[in-house]
Amino acid sequence: MSLPIWDRRPREEAYLFNPAFCGVVLHEFTKEYVKAKAAPCSLALLFCVLPIALHSKTRFALPGSTLTSLYSWRERNPEVLIGFAERARSLRPVAQEALRFGLDRSVFQLTEEGDLLLGDKPLAVGKKFEEGLSEDARDCIVTARLLGRWFAKAGTTSTIMAVWGIKP
Repeated sequence: MSLPIWDRRPREEAYLFNPAFCGVVLHEFTKEYVKAKAAPCSLALLFCVLPIALHSKTRFALPGSTLTSLYSWRERNPEVLIGFAERARSLRPVAQEALRFGLDRSVFQLTEEGDLLLGDKPLAVGKKFEEGLSEDARDCIVTARLLGRWFAKAGTTSTIMAVWGIKP
């Protein structure tokens, strides 16, 4: 599945799924993951971030901290799996576009093994930037940060994806 060219996208989709915003969401996830794990981030995990962070019902169901085990939280919240696999599948091209956008601008870099690190020009997502966003957009970024720290503590990529009911 590929995305239509910009002038053929519905305005709402173009705003929400633009590669710059989604790139910021993925950047903040990656930054927190790499910092918490002290290791590169599996590229496969990026494809879980947008379907969680951009989906308000899932986002609001998340715990307030990483002290809660991902597995036990998911067991107590089975409803978060409803539609998750389809969202992940439909947002795959959006995540790929955002990743390419970030790679082209050296925001991200790939390791020899195909994992992700921050690039030579990581973003500075500061308070001033966030204040210019809608509350919903800010929530997506805050959620991405939480997911980065949480996934870093949750185990292997395969385990994390299994918890969400998908395969790498």
